[in-house]
Amino acid sequence: MWGKVAVVGGGPAGLFLARLIRGARPDARVDVYERNAPHEANGFGVVFSARTMSRLRRSDPETHARIVRASVTVSDMELRHPRATLRYGGFDFSSISRQTLLTILQEQAASAGAVLHFGHHAAPGSLDDADVVVYADGANSAQRDARPERFGTTVRYGASPYMWLGTEAPFDAATFAFVATGHGHFAAHAYPYAEGLTTVVVETDPATWQASGMDRPTDHARNPGGSDEASLERLSELFADHLGGHKLLGNRSRWATFRIVRNARWSDGNAVLLGDAAHTAHFTVGSGTKLAMEDAIALAAALDRDADPRAAFAAYERERRALVTRTQEWAEPSMRWWETFGRRLHMAPAQFGLHFMTRTSALTYEGLRRRFADRVDEAEEAYRTAGGTAARPGAAPGPAHGVAAPLLLGSVRLPNRLVEVVPEECDDPAAAVRAAGARGAGLVLLRGARTLPRPDVAVGSVLRPERGGGGAAARETAARTAPLFAEVACPAADAWGPAGDELTATVRALVARGCEGVLLTPDPTPSTDRAPGSRTDSAPGPAAGTRTDPGTGPGSRTGTAAETRTDPGIAAGTRTDPGIAAGTRTDPGTAAETRTDPGIGSPADPVPVRAAGTPTCPVGDPAARWHALLGHAERVRTETGAVVAVPVPDGWALDLPGSTGGDAWPTRIHLALVTGRIDLVVSAAPTVTRPAVPAAG
Repeated sequence: MWGKVAVVGGGPAGLFLARLIRGARPDARVDVYERNAPHEANGFGVVFSARTMSRLRRSDPETHARIVRASVTVSDMELRHPRATLRYGGFDFSSISRQTLLTILQEQAASAGAVLHFGHHAAPGSLDDADVVVYADGANSAQRDARPERFGTTVRYGASPYMWLGTEAPFDAATFAFVATGHGHFAAHAYPYAEGLTTVVVETDPATWQASGMDRPTDHARNPGGSDEASLERLSELFADHLGGHKLLGNRSRWATFRIVRNARWSDGNAVLLGDAAHTAHFTVGSGTKLAMEDAIALAAALDRDADPRAAFAAYERERRALVTRTQEWAEPSMRWWETFGRRLHMAPAQFGLHFMTRTSALTYEGLRRRFADRVDEAEEAYRTAGGTAARPGAAPGPAHGVAAPLLLGSVRLPNRLVEVVPEECDDPAAAVRAAGARGAGLVLLRGARTLPRPDVAVGSVLRPERGGGGAAARETAARTAPLFAEVACPAADAWGPAGDELTATVRALVARGCEGVLLTPDPTPSTDRAPGSRTDSAPGPAAGTRTDPGTGPGSRTGTAAETRTDPGIAAGTRTDPGIAAGTRTDPGTAAETRTDPGIGSPADPVPVRAAGTPTCPVGDPAARWHALLGHAERVRTETGAVVAVPVPDGWALDLPGSTGGDAWPTRIHLALVTGRIDLVVSAAPTVTRPAVPAAG
């Protein structure tokens, strides 16, 4: 039977845990050790989703009521693109001052009988005589880092420098503002947390940060308790149009890069990790304090159920790990999106906004339409208009499938975005081209150097050039058949790591040699590239228990081992839509919703099986490989100017049984096209029914 609990760290998680334990076990001794003074809080505001607030209410109605009274509720997001301002509704969350939250939790913990020790720095190992020792001392946990091998700790760093700030400028929505400078682009995340007070997080890419001179040490380097006043002044000027005459405010504010913390084990002996000490998820998904508070609820309940702390720790980790892992998987692409947002600001604002909203798989297409159908319509219309087909006057809103939109490829106008490939070993390429055209392909690519007499469908060539080349063979084929595509293997590694750099350089060289497009096919070779977004020092790793701290400033990046990522699991189900496998899913914080897909009609005509040699989506987890492929496709498309075609699964009008993605394949393909991640899809017709490709408009 445990009776003495020591909590290291007086942040929200540690304080809430202390109150919950005392509420359930009034006979337990609970001590909280916090190195700061009670009113010494870093930062400005924190946010909670509606779901988290519901969990707080169920676990502690009194504390929940106090937090609600001190919070503000925000339901809209506003995206301020340099050329337009877009509003998105349906995202209810609560925001509260971090200092106010800490004061409430301090008072609630003390009233429950916990003993709070402020200004107390607990040396690693100094509290190990307690029955339960909780390490709740944050992402930089000194307790955990003293013996990282106990927990299998790894720490990676994001690429982009960011800074937490505040302002008295009025904001009535979670606002994302983007500004262009002579050095590059800056972005601000702003959300109100009290009357007349707003949190602002400013972020930029490493090159812009360095070119703007904000990487240079200033007076704050000699004043550990101060802010980077020089950067504060510069950023206030850059965002003046959004601040309405107000300034940005600091609170020990200086540039940092995000720490991505993972632990193979959350407990060891009588010690257990809580909140950021156990895991972090990038702040752009608003989950840091949320996850920490929910950890406290789960750990307190587990300790209440079990007299054996080790058994309670195991139950706590079993309950929490899957949800935390899913949140980290959502946070990874969100972090990457913000690290590269400047590469997409050339897009039409509506498409840029939809790209932002689909940066993770947290929302289905139906979820997007339920919240802001008008914004989705605008993005789809911008896509069709860019392809040369505007909606007919008076036409009812609602999208045709993205595959139906035309594309101007050099001097050739393709009627749609569907591509088929004729293999080099085909004995009758002319017949194969006619068959592909009859199946509705807008472009047929011939492997090898071939010409055909006056085909009825646009025909091009696709080569497998030598690494980084194209050379004479490419030029010869380009003279015979246009447009010319090069087929390039797409690594499974991070699109923004060394493998992505190499792929982009290869495609850039091919474009310089006359290729108009690139067919990216997944590389089956296992990757040894670094994990997405990681920055490490030169130490080997990361093996379990190894820290990968960089020892350098924001923006420094080197390689490390790769990390496998999968989409959040959605169980397979049944659907009644013709040609689309079924299922329902639940969006975070919403009730279950029945899913439908955009612009897919009821197919009727049987079609033959695809010709041999057509690229297919790789085996394994198709949704995870699809997202990896899209990352490379988007980077190549943005940085090289090449038209990008990617393979999709055979019979793509049929969702794949057991797929772990959030949307059916037609929807994934549609969104990838509309949001500008790809230009063309390479696929045979479905093996059961022919996909209806509605007339554009």
